[in-house]
This record gives sequence, structure tokens and C-alpha cells, in this order.
Amino acid sequence: MAVVWRQALSVSNNLIDADHQHLLSLINTFEDIFTADRPIGDLLAAIGELRDYTHAHFAREERIMLALRYHKYDQHKLAHARLIEQLDLAAKPLRELGEVLSATAAALPEEIRDSLVGLLRQWLIEHILGEDLQLKPLLAEQSKNFAP
Repeated sequence: MAVVWRQALSVSNNLIDADHQHLLSLINTFEDIFTADRPIGDLLAAIGELRDYTHAHFAREERIMLALRYHKYDQHKLAHARLIEQLDLAAKPLRELGEVLSATAAALPEEIRDSLVGLLRQWLIEHILGEDLQLKPLLAEQSKNFAP
């Protein structure tokens, strides 16, 4: 089932909200690869795209936090680093399997699929709700298009 953007996830900044919406879309694409019986190479490419976009998003978000003089900047930046680390660790078994299997993503062991999909859904939603929404009061004082 696709993860759907809802207004409750908005941080009151068009740039960050658009990034979050795109990240949700990438996660949904990732899940579609599993269910559409596509090659593992497609899955690895999707993980690479998700990782690259996550890096770009985190950099934008961190610039905004610095411009706002967000008092939890260091803690938030550390959470970003941990998320990238978790994504890399979760993707490692897929890269290893991709080197030895010519199978499709649907043929991967269920525990690997469930673990990765669960991680992606959990870290993005929990990060937005637990960390990013703390920026909302500061961002609400700015233009919706605020970008340093």
C-alpha cells in the first residue's frame, strides 16, 4: 500500500514539503519494484536514487536550519547521518545478492523485503513527525518559499 502525503506532515515550507513528497514517491516506487517482479538492478538503482535525493534533501534542510538558527541543529544533523547509515546498512544485503543473483526483486527473501520496506517507511515518517515538525513554528514565521 502506497504511503500518501497528508497535510499533517507539512512543516510550512514549500521546499522541504516538496522534498518530503518526493521522498515518499521514491519509497512508493521502491515498493512497486518488489510487487512488479522487476530485476534486482532496478531495485538497486531505486535505492541509489533514494540515497542521492536524501543527501540533497538533508543538505537543503540543514541550510534552512542554520539560517533559522535552529537550536537543535547538531542533534538533527546527527539524526540525518544516522538515517543515511541505516539506509546503507539495509541496502548492503541487496547489493550482495544482486551480484550473485539474476533474479527479480520479488524473488528476494521476504524478510529482506519486509525489513527494507519497513525501514524506509518508518524512518521517513518518523523523522518527519519526530524531528522535522519541530521546525514548523520557526518556518511558520517565514514565507512559505523561504530558502537561504
